[in-house]
Amino acid sequence: MGKALFDGGSKMENSKVIVPPIKCQGIKTKIVPFIKEKVKRNPDGVWIEPFCGSGVVGFNARPDKAIFSDINPHIINFYKKINEKEIDPHIARCFLEQEGNLLQLRGIEYYYEVRSRFNSSFDPLDFLFLNRA
Repeated sequence: MGKALFDGGSKMENSKVIVPPIKCQGIKTKIVPFIKEKVKRNPDGVWIEPFCGSGVVGFNARPDKAIFSDINPHIINFYKKINEKEIDPHIARCFLEQEGNLLQLRGIEYYYEVRSRFNSSFDPLDFLFLNRA
């Protein structure tokens, strides 16, 4: 999955940390360089992220083969839609700008409307909006 989200293969020399669109408590963005430096990888192995969360470590490791899992099915669904090319940065940005404008106009009631909509449809873009709002 990591390879489908980002260009390139298992190159770890890139020092810029890719920040994922999802925010999670305990996100490891600041320690990604440390983790990449300390983890010994088998080039023929499989990167396993049992607690994907935002995915920041695995996505920055850029493994050729990976298994990303999480107990939160909405996180996995969001990244599946990226992998299936149903969501890309342009789509996400347009959606967030549109929903953000509506949130500014209508306030907290709009947030609750989107939350209710998400609880009915589980739309991954609504998940992203709620995660960021």
